[in-house]
Amino acid sequence: MGANIVKNQNDANPLEFCDLCFKQEKPNLCETYKNTFTKINSIHFSQQAKLDRILNKLQVMPRMVDRRWACTLDNSTRKEFLDSLWGIGVSVHTLDDHAKVLTRLYKPEIRKLGALDSIDLSTMDTWEEFDPKTRTWIQVKVGNKNEKSTAKVNLGNILKCTGVEGVRYHRTNRDSNGSMTLVPMEKRAAYNIMCTVAEPTVSHWRSDDLEKHVFIELKEMDNIPEEIFSFLSRLGSKDKRIPGTLIFENDDIELVRSVLSCIKINLEKSSEVVIIKSNDKHDDMILIKKITKERLQVLFDIIKEMGGMVESKEDHVVISGKRGSVKLTFSDDDKSVQDGNTIKISISALEDPSRFSEILLMVKKRLGLLDMSLESAIGRHWPILTDTDLQYVVQSAISWYNSNPFLAVKIISEHDKLDKVKEWHIKIKEGKTRSNLDTITLGKIIKRMESI
Repeated sequence: MGANIVKNQNDANPLEFCDLCFKQEKPNLCETYKNTFTKINSIHFSQQAKLDRILNKLQVMPRMVDRRWACTLDNSTRKEFLDSLWGIGVSVHTLDDHAKVLTRLYKPEIRKLGALDSIDLSTMDTWEEFDPKTRTWIQVKVGNKNEKSTAKVNLGNILKCTGVEGVRYHRTNRDSNGSMTLVPMEKRAAYNIMCTVAEPTVSHWRSDDLEKHVFIELKEMDNIPEEIFSFLSRLGSKDKRIPGTLIFENDDIELVRSVLSCIKINLEKSSEVVIIKSNDKHDDMILIKKITKERLQVLFDIIKEMGGMVESKEDHVVISGKRGSVKLTFSDDDKSVQDGNTIKISISALEDPSRFSEILLMVKKRLGLLDMSLESAIGRHWPILTDTDLQYVVQSAISWYNSNPFLAVKIISEHDKLDKVKEWHIKIKEGKTRSNLDTITLGKIIKRMESI
């Protein structure tokens, strides 16, 4: 693809299916997405200082993601980073480790279903039975017999019921009288059972013309356990230009293959080659005047603080530094992409501090701009336009208070943010709103600022 894709992390909790990985003790860091490591357990301050020095050497800036410390590496620095962690005694759970757990939990064996038998089903709902051979849902025909609504289904199989209450899952079993009955199940458990009765199948993957990426269509992975799909989503990425497809680094194909094989899906390479459409279509660009002024101003102000020069055009921005210049364009794509001297920025990245910092880091490295704390700069300049902005600004100030109270004051006092923060703090004290943030520390910051 020839581009550096900044991952847009989805809303799902990447740690949701790691519960079985941490039976004894959580590690310090977990690879929540490919090359993104998140702190999930406390790190001793002396180890944290060493970790900060390692990241500084690798020119990686940590940031807060969903109120957790996180850092994102690239493929070239990943191994050095992991080797350094062992040297300072910081434990880590990687996606490779997670794959090993999955392959121990899921075994590629087939549990045969029982014979067909009659079962009473409501005619008010739509019923479907899992087909182990095709791994799809087949509608169940419900008929009337002896004034009862019955159907023929396999013993031990999963049925999906769709009705006014939504979608529900059941497994067929026998009661004490030997009659077929339904056992309600959570979706997660139902899909785990489905993979044990499913028969072996083949899915296909495609490569791009440079053989740098692997493409697997989502339809090739229908009805697989949520634990497996979550892992694949964390390891791969998506691209708006190729909808309905997960994209993996070429080096990760064996990892993908091993995880899918434990649920009896064999990966085979397709002869078809994926051709990626160009990102440089003028029609995809968002005009500068249509971008929220306050969001764009944060980008401009911080780049100028780093020593860069900003020149705004009708549909792009030119940033200049001691190593030349880059062209910034904006689109409504899900991801931001760097390709040579052009960086195409997802407009949604201007509303997400963690993704915003990755854009700045990209520009800083490319142009050789001044080295500075992007985390503190973003906190100072970030506008409060939404409640999410407010939460971020307050959390930034609180996190800096102990180490740099002067900076904490600047974060909430600059760019017309103080009145909004104080109003929110008053509502907290009056019980008109609730928050999980450390409002006691926030009160100290406000009091300190007012005493200056």
